[in-house]
Amino acid sequence: MDLKARKKRKKIEVESIKSSVKEVVKQSSQPEPKFYTHPITIQCNTLLYTTMQNMVKAMHTANDFTYTSVTDVIRAAIKAYQEGMELTELDEKGKKKQTSIRLEEDTYNFYKELPDQMRTKIIERAIRTFLKEKL
Repeated sequence: MDLKARKKRKKIEVESIKSSVKEVVKQSSQPEPKFYTHPITIQCNTLLYTTMQNMVKAMHTANDFTYTSVTDVIRAAIKAYQEGMELTELDEKGKKKQTSIRLEEDTYNFYKELPDQMRTKIIERAIRTFLKEKL
């Protein structure tokens, strides 16, 4: 008889823990995670790419992990341009480095709306402007 009471008490405790966990999960209203599902390939100036790498490394050295990689900086620059950032920097001549990044759906649709022949120049100018103004 004592064994049945222990099992019953254990079952009730487990159920109460599960219900309290569900309540906590419901209460914490975190935004949905961003899924970068749309791949694109861009070209940018080799010197600009190296500058972005150095900036990210310097930020990490200073314990600032806002941007984890160069692709995060590029995503942020495209997003800022999408939200109305005015391009103030010009593109520069030089060798181009090709890199692939993934974008979320709305940013990807914005990227696809850019004129085909001008995408590289626009993205490069957006990155330069973003680096100058935001970082």
